[in-house]
Amino acid sequence: MPLAEYEASPQEVRRFALLQIVLTAAFMTLIFLALGGTDADLPPWWLLGVLGLGLVAAAVLSERVWLQSSPLDPEADPAENQRRAVGIFAAQTVRKLVFCEAIVLVSILVAFVGSWGGWTILLVGVPGLFLLGWETWPGLRNLSMTAAMLDAQGADSRLVESFRSW
Repeated sequence: MPLAEYEASPQEVRRFALLQIVLTAAFMTLIFLALGGTDADLPPWWLLGVLGLGLVAAAVLSERVWLQSSPLDPEADPAENQRRAVGIFAAQTVRKLVFCEAIVLVSILVAFVGSWGGWTILLVGVPGLFLLGWETWPGLRNLSMTAAMLDAQGADSRLVESFRSW
């Protein structure tokens, strides 16, 4: 399924990623404290294993998002290609956010329905938060992987340069 494109500037993508990371961390902290932190017993190892598999699945799915981009047309206007590249990267950021947030929300849900306090949030949600930051922040790694796919047929997306100028 091809990704949608968004009208976004590099600054908006960066702000969006930062906002999601901060809001997720604040929400997790509030829920963790509301559930009593680590005052309860540890959850069973099998449950942590299942949640850990969910974390691995979120990482694998997020890592594969950039592969779903179609290369840009090398004959198109360079400014248009650059605009499209930023829009495609913004759409990828949203998709990665969904994958990473899913496991964080599941860890919070399990904390609510179980009697384990905030342990699942601490043991699965916190690594999920780090995964969210790693996958959604428009750093050189994420930008380069997307640019490689967009430039595969000879176009020059100038995606990395777009984010350096902001």
